[in-house]
Amino acid sequence: MIKEELNLWAEGVEFRHWDAYYNFILSVLNFLCIKEYELSVILCNNEYIQKLNGEFRQKPEPTDVLSFNYFEGSEQINHKIQGDIIISLEYLEFSSLEFNVEMYEELQRNTIHGILHLIGYTHDTNDFQNETMLIIQERVLRETRRVF
Repeated sequence: MIKEELNLWAEGVEFRHWDAYYNFILSVLNFLCIKEYELSVILCNNEYIQKLNGEFRQKPEPTDVLSFNYFEGSEQINHKIQGDIIISLEYLEFSSLEFNVEMYEELQRNTIHGILHLIGYTHDTNDFQNETMLIIQERVLRETRRVF
């Protein structure tokens, strides 16, 4: 049986665009041909993500996005998802200013980034010109971006 489960919630932040965000995530999953998923996305503050980053990556600092894949160990791209994505809205406020983009565009970019990690993509650098994962990320963003 195909499982389609998507859960969204906030931890320490307010977010008003749940329906649009939910539909955006579904459009990304559809674009990437992901038909089976158990996915939770938590939108949080820097304090929350810093705690997780320190605990699981031994980096006690805030970051933009973390992905926790429960299909770990697969060496190939998998079009099934079972995992969590944690995104710091507080961090995205700063990075959107740094990259001169709307905060909601940065949220969508980081959501796609997390999903790509969950299906098995990796990257060694943040080179948007040469890293396959980041090239795919930007293509998916162009094709699925929503206005919140």
